[in-house]
Amino acid sequence: PVRRVLGMEAEGEKKGRRRRCSAVGKDVAADLNGRIPLYKSDWLTTDGRHCRRSGVFKIASASLFSYISSILPAIVIGNILDDQTDGQLGLPEVLISTGGMGVVWALVGGQPLCIIGVTMPVAIFTSVCYKLAEALDAPFLPWLGWVCIFSGLMHIALAIFGAVRFVNKTTAFSCEIFGFFISVTYIWDALVALLDPIITGKDLDFDGTYPPGTNDTVAYDELYKTQQRGAAFTNLALAGGTYVLCMAFHRAQRWRLFTPGVRVLLADYAAALSLGVLTALSYIPVVDDAIGDKRLDVPDDNGLNPSFDRSWPVDLSAGAEDPAAELIVESASNATAAALEEPLVLEAWQIAASILPALMLTALFFFDHNVSSKLAQDPKFKLRKPTAYHWDFSVLGLEVLLCGLFAVPPGNGLIPQAPLHTRALANCKIEAAGNGQTREVFSDVVETRWSNLLQSLGVLLSVFALPALACIPSGCLDGTFLFLGMAGFGGNGLWERSWLVLTQPSLRPDNVPYMRIPWRKTRLYTVIQLAFVICVFILAKLPFVAVLFPLLIAVLIPFRMYALPRWFTQEELDALDPPEDASDTQPVVAGAAEETSPVPHTRSKEQKAPLRALDSAPEQSLEI
Repeated sequence: PVRRVLGMEAEGEKKGRRRRCSAVGKDVAADLNGRIPLYKSDWLTTDGRHCRRSGVFKIASASLFSYISSILPAIVIGNILDDQTDGQLGLPEVLISTGGMGVVWALVGGQPLCIIGVTMPVAIFTSVCYKLAEALDAPFLPWLGWVCIFSGLMHIALAIFGAVRFVNKTTAFSCEIFGFFISVTYIWDALVALLDPIITGKDLDFDGTYPPGTNDTVAYDELYKTQQRGAAFTNLALAGGTYVLCMAFHRAQRWRLFTPGVRVLLADYAAALSLGVLTALSYIPVVDDAIGDKRLDVPDDNGLNPSFDRSWPVDLSAGAEDPAAELIVESASNATAAALEEPLVLEAWQIAASILPALMLTALFFFDHNVSSKLAQDPKFKLRKPTAYHWDFSVLGLEVLLCGLFAVPPGNGLIPQAPLHTRALANCKIEAAGNGQTREVFSDVVETRWSNLLQSLGVLLSVFALPALACIPSGCLDGTFLFLGMAGFGGNGLWERSWLVLTQPSLRPDNVPYMRIPWRKTRLYTVIQLAFVICVFILAKLPFVAVLFPLLIAVLIPFRMYALPRWFTQEELDALDPPEDASDTQPVVAGAAEETSPVPHTRSKEQKAPLRALDSAPEQSLEI
């Protein structure tokens, strides 16, 4: 009997091991089984069955909008990296990474609506990696390559072993905080670029070579400072004009002017029209003279060339010399150059040390990418095709690994570009929600791979058209950043409740769930979220320590699961942090932005059904 019992236990252990082995990769396989049958329709149809002209127009407008919302931040991030890494990384690497990853994503990604690119948190992370490489005496580019390789392998492992299912624990609490943080970062960077020269006098002093024949250098310095201050004020005006025009066109569907078709056209091409109008105005002689050289700073060289003379595949072997050794010596002072005659060499222990920042990058992308993907697939858009989180994260891991081989900064899902891309492909109408409020009601979305592919190709091919981008005033770029930041607040519950804190109590709406619980609990919940936003923002701005800010973001999920229930009842949490099966459409608080809702939900069973079943479904009317 004892042997029989032991034999039964051994057999049970064997079955358990077989079940665990069979479970490895099953989520990735399930994603592929759901998306592969629909791959053809992603390219050949606009509504799952037919290719309609209205859908083609939507694809064209969404492609242009996504291109503008991707290329302008990429230029800023490229300039930041060029400054922070002493020229080892710059705009060419950012454009190639953003465009190349986007093309691969559009071709093989599970959910093509998610826009991929190098983000501002990645720029912060890469800058910290540069400082860490200096502290370790490691060659930066090979060391960054190993960071990306280890991180890419971690991505793939997490996807294969089903860890991405943990993203279902991500609720509105975490998404609202992260979306708010990204929007604040966009707005902060734009305001700093616009106001720093005016308030602090930054970059106003002349530090170049005086023209031949200059006798009074003091008078020349004063004249130069006056011109630069005038350029700063001019760019501030252009930024304000770009932002106002973008927001006005973006909300054109609420107008009573023109026909519905014209209003839709203005809304679809809001960013392109605004940027074109303000750039054209900047070439009025008086304005052009005032701006001076304050236009986009892009490299003079065109083509698929790196920021300095090096090969694209980087030598990652132990003992490899620093490919930027000559660049470092050329940019160093004579005293420093003498100490740098021997180039840095990548050592095995430095390769091992890159595992820690790789963990940080994986934690950042695990949250950032999956949240952006969830926002792009919010149930309010009424998407019909299934999700593919596990397959998508494995594809992202492969792309991050390839970024390491070529020593370019890695990218992931963009916020707010990803949900705004879905909205640009959606057909919607504006409805009254009572008490002077309005809401967007979406009928369907053109679920296609074309818009992501076209905008990614546009970003990639922009390396051949850098002089054209140099025509855009820097003020227009900052105005577009303000627009992206404010548009990202749209539908954000934290943003809406922050407005309500300042609203006269008698004017607060009573048709939202969190107004049916004690107001002190709503206020406490809002203060907790704002505290997290402030902590993440400050941590992301601190040198060296900034590499740890993904950990603070990762803490949001367990904090929501274990800490909040101690301070709030389940009924209060259901009102403040709606469960997954909450209503798709929510009223928008008056005074708040109204474009996107970052509240994540899971797809209903009907929405997860493959489009093969749509042939028997009645056609939806497309209301504008």
